[in-house]
Amino acid sequence: MDKKRFWPFLLVIPLVIAAIIGWFVLPDSLVVQIGADSLPSKVWPKLIALPLPVAVGVLGAVMASGEDKEKRVGGFFVLVVAAVITIFNFVMNL
Repeated sequence: MDKKRFWPFLLVIPLVIAAIIGWFVLPDSLVVQIGADSLPSKVWPKLIALPLPVAVGVLGAVMASGEDKEKRVGGFFVLVVAAVITIFNFVMNL
């Protein structure tokens, strides 16, 4: 197997670090959705909301490290979505 195919998994490491930091600095209930009135419309417990971007990032890394070139682009897009979810968690809940 080609060593270049494993480097997308390195992009998951910051997601894991952010989840660990978030466990200590974010409140127990995290806002995960904002309504049209700009008020929180959905709140999840920390146990569900923090591992979600990590799982999405792992899925993206698996897709990005595959042999199919069309799926690689989609995998990197999924990794970007995981990063956006993580940033949203911190911005809306700190």
